[in-house]
Amino acid sequence: MNKKGSIDVIVKNKVFLIQTLSGEANFILQHVHQAEIITTRDYENLSDIYEREKKVIHLIDKVMRRGEETCRRFLELLRQDNILETFPDLKGHAVIASPAMPHTSPVQEVCEYKIEKIPRGKCVIINNVDFQTMAERKGSDKDKEYLAKVFRWLRFEVVEHRNKTAAEMSKLLEDLGKTVDGDCFVCCILSHGEKEGVCGTDGAVVSVNKIREPFTGINCQRLVDKPKLFIIQACRGKKNQQRVHVQMDGPEDSEMEVDGEEFDSTIPSDTDFLIARSTTDDHYSYREPEKGSWFIQSLCQNLEQHCPKGADIQTILLSVNNEVSSRGFNSKQMPIHEVALRKKLVLRPV
Repeated sequence: MNKKGSIDVIVKNKVFLIQTLSGEANFILQHVHQAEIITTRDYENLSDIYEREKKVIHLIDKVMRRGEETCRRFLELLRQDNILETFPDLKGHAVIASPAMPHTSPVQEVCEYKIEKIPRGKCVIINNVDFQTMAERKGSDKDKEYLAKVFRWLRFEVVEHRNKTAAEMSKLLEDLGKTVDGDCFVCCILSHGEKEGVCGTDGAVVSVNKIREPFTGINCQRLVDKPKLFIIQACRGKKNQQRVHVQMDGPEDSEMEVDGEEFDSTIPSDTDFLIARSTTDDHYSYREPEKGSWFIQSLCQNLEQHCPKGADIQTILLSVNNEVSSRGFNSKQMPIHEVALRKKLVLRPV
């Protein structure tokens, strides 16, 4: 078994696993969900299947589709004492005889950013709700409140700003770039938007490059080698991906590789950025007036769930992408993030 991958082991023993696990299908499903081998959405869909054997078949197929690492974790779960007590036929069977060989990769392990100070840094929230020529962004205050709650819990100094014109946003960010300090910087912008960038309350647009520029290594020495996270909830165009009772956030409606033996202590000026945006280019971003936006609400929920477990921000954003992209029927939304980080950004609550 050590010479085989976990997927191969499951394929070879699939019939045995289906016969064995079907006896207590709900039990194994609950434990697989608890171990986060499948998502909550997967768990709910599988729970709706009445036939126990069919439920296990779909569960195993879903685990196998998720790849070698997920299959390895599933086999490790089957070796736990409480599972073996419920499924005694597993004892001594080849499927759990010994751990499968761990997945190895030629890629060098990535270290984490050093996040030690308390507070960890500033989290600035710009919440544009009332506009001169555009619709009020109902529900944005729900997003602002949730972001503030989560980042205070993560030990950031949260600073809130409301209803800023494009010029005021630019000036605010330029001033921050001259004074901000800490182990990490977070900027959340909630507004209407266009393809070219984010709208101020006067309708003028600030590009994402202009939002980021005050914090580059050249303009903001205090944040050199520090992670800078930008979270932007705004439309990026007018393409409809429409759902009833949902409002739209639109105006209308390097990694460096060093060769050789000498170590280069310099880094690019535009490094250590992560820009997470609520939707892809040209498309709307959805917000419910009573609940807040799909993207921000999912982000905050995932931060609360996964930060205590040590998940890095990029992994959390992948979970957000999966959740948001699964929402809606006639309309869809796909968040996206641009990554120029050199290390893992992990924000464990303390």
